[in-house]
Amino acid sequence: MIISSFLKKMRRSDYTKVFFLCLLTSGLMFLPSIIANKGLFTLVGDFNYQQIPFNMLSNRAIKSGDLFWNWSTDLGSNFIGSYSFYTLGSPFFWLSLLFPASFFPYVIGPMFMLKYCVAGLTAYGYIRRYVTDGRYAIMGALLYAFSGFSAVNLMFNHFHDVVAFFPLLLAGFDRLVVDKRKGWFAAAVALNATLNFFFFIGEVIFLVIYYVIRYLVEDWKGYVRQLPRIAWEGLLGVGMASLLFVPAILFTLQNPRLDAFLYGPNALVYTGSRYLELIKAILMPADLMPHQSSIFPSDFSSSSAYLPLFGPVLVIAMMLGRKHWMKRMMVASLIIASVPLLNSFFYVLNAAYYARWFYMPALIMALMSAVALERRNEIPLKKSLLITASSLALLAAFLLFYPWSETQKNAIFHYDQFLFYLTAAAAGLAATYYLVWRFRRGKYWHRAALILLVIFCAGLGLFNIFATHSIYDYQSGQAIQNTVVKTGKELKRVLPKTENYRIGISDDGWNLAMVANLPTVNSFTSMVNGSIFEFYQSIGSPRGVKTVIPPDAYGLKPLLSERFFVDTVKMDNSKLYTSFNNGTNTVYIYENKDALPIGFTYDYYITQSQFQHVSDEYKHLVLLRAVVIKDSDVPKVKNFLVPLPETDMFTTTKAEYQHDLKMRAKEASTAFHRDHTGFTADIRADSDKYAFFSVPFDKGWRATVNGAPVHILDADGMMIVPVSDGANHIRFDYRTPGLSAGFFLALLSFAAFSVYLFSRRIFSRRSIQPSRELSE
Repeated sequence: MIISSFLKKMRRSDYTKVFFLCLLTSGLMFLPSIIANKGLFTLVGDFNYQQIPFNMLSNRAIKSGDLFWNWSTDLGSNFIGSYSFYTLGSPFFWLSLLFPASFFPYVIGPMFMLKYCVAGLTAYGYIRRYVTDGRYAIMGALLYAFSGFSAVNLMFNHFHDVVAFFPLLLAGFDRLVVDKRKGWFAAAVALNATLNFFFFIGEVIFLVIYYVIRYLVEDWKGYVRQLPRIAWEGLLGVGMASLLFVPAILFTLQNPRLDAFLYGPNALVYTGSRYLELIKAILMPADLMPHQSSIFPSDFSSSSAYLPLFGPVLVIAMMLGRKHWMKRMMVASLIIASVPLLNSFFYVLNAAYYARWFYMPALIMALMSAVALERRNEIPLKKSLLITASSLALLAAFLLFYPWSETQKNAIFHYDQFLFYLTAAAAGLAATYYLVWRFRRGKYWHRAALILLVIFCAGLGLFNIFATHSIYDYQSGQAIQNTVVKTGKELKRVLPKTENYRIGISDDGWNLAMVANLPTVNSFTSMVNGSIFEFYQSIGSPRGVKTVIPPDAYGLKPLLSERFFVDTVKMDNSKLYTSFNNGTNTVYIYENKDALPIGFTYDYYITQSQFQHVSDEYKHLVLLRAVVIKDSDVPKVKNFLVPLPETDMFTTTKAEYQHDLKMRAKEASTAFHRDHTGFTADIRADSDKYAFFSVPFDKGWRATVNGAPVHILDADGMMIVPVSDGANHIRFDYRTPGLSAGFFLALLSFAAFSVYLFSRRIFSRRSIQPSRELSE
């Protein structure tokens, strides 16, 4: 009886309707591609070469217990720090652990659909407060879940986790401030801070703006009293998220990409192209990130906030009406989006342009649209339709017909693609005219509006998926399955089982080492240890989102123990180890005869200040001759190492290269073994000196030599430890910095949250108990 009653309530619930509508819409969007590719879902670029390997690596690492240091992420990196941004905070990722790592290309399609469903549910929960009729909240939920921001970011699977749960943050905030319902906001903060620490920082900025504009402006005295409780629950939420949040923040602070800053006029205005792109982001459906139809040939800034079917019509109608907090929020969002310095606050003042916070105003736009639909008989919809249609026509005319440069007659790169988006936007305006103006009192209005909305949401997403597959047909589902998953498995099988080497991957196969679970010298990810950036900066080859080892820096291969190089191109002048066909192309594995084991000794050192004066052309060779240390560390090594003579800093012949190789190989590790907590190596030295390991320096490392603790020195981003004359058994152990502190802070915060949540019940029982005892 109870179960039957519960099922009846579920069937009648608007949440159930939202879930199945989002499931239907996302199914129409994704299933054709999944079926066509026999269950696989792939896209292009970052999705294929980052998202798939990242999730496979994280799946395998967790199941095998490799939770601290990951050898398949570039030269090695802090696992929790590297993947807290991509996978580790996501409930969807943890759900994917039910399947083997190699199943991820089959799992991600249905997982995407689930993310859209969750986004719809959470958006409905937020919007429902502001409309009388739940049917309009359902429409607003669809608008948010399938907004242009979600469509443009299909390449970035992990962005959709953030979109799915962000509405809970505003809903929890409203419950705390308006309803005085404690605990909801703290729980929402904990979830979002765990989900993605970097996006959460931007969400805090938006939440502050929301608090000021939504509440303080309306009743400053009344709502400022709420600030202590808001701050308390916010801190509780962050505290509960500390297990991931603290290690992730400490790790990211090392990343030099955060150091870029906007200076002078660049902080105040964008170029004209960027403003046109912002206008297009609101008026027209989301473009393909790597294959833009106009203005920019490609744009990875995530710049889109288009609402399917209605576009900005309903938002503009609300803004033309009476003053209210939603109007103020949109004005503030537009100003922030238009000023580079303000926009950069969402990215810790980073100079690079990103619009990856647009899902936040998109939620407010979806809310305004839902409210506008409910009040369609009261607001100036005809005027807003005219404004939107005129703006779209002017934008299209300018992009199509105004000269872009002396050699480029307009701003259009792909006419068919641009005309589809223009036609879709115009069709949406026409449908909006009939829905909200001509037939706004129609008998079956709600049903017609919902059907059209589902068609537009699914159709726009379906077009972007199939357009991507058509343009990048060489990255088909089966091709990616062969070149990424199958190739990774085969590499693991054919390469030696010894552990004292790394592999290098050509540009065609970035992140194959992650799939193969093999140590590597390169990767396609920006989330690696800061010491790796330090190392490449020092040799004059600054690292961005990829590790690109200069082809003429042949000295780096033995230095970094690159024994094998994997490519799809046959090279006659290289020693072929083996080859195999992965079903799409032939994979060649070349062996480097000069490779050194991981771990060897040095007799000489050179300081960082001296190394800076060496020509970049010769730095890779000098690194085989002397270890680079900080100037301040000279007193620590003076009894172990000899300063490199100045004449040896600039003499780098082939014969000297071979001599230096022999000297490093002479005292290289004879046994190197990796395990879940670190690595061990055995090295025999002919005197007291330092042993070098091409493993990125990190504060989480601890080392012992023959059982005695030793101090690790940062050697140009890598690590050196002192060894003695004779046999040396060297042990390195790694613990993620901030993990223990984060664990205890999370534990303490959960305890405080429990007391806070149930304080009334706990203290009321305590007050009642004495009276009972007295009466007895």
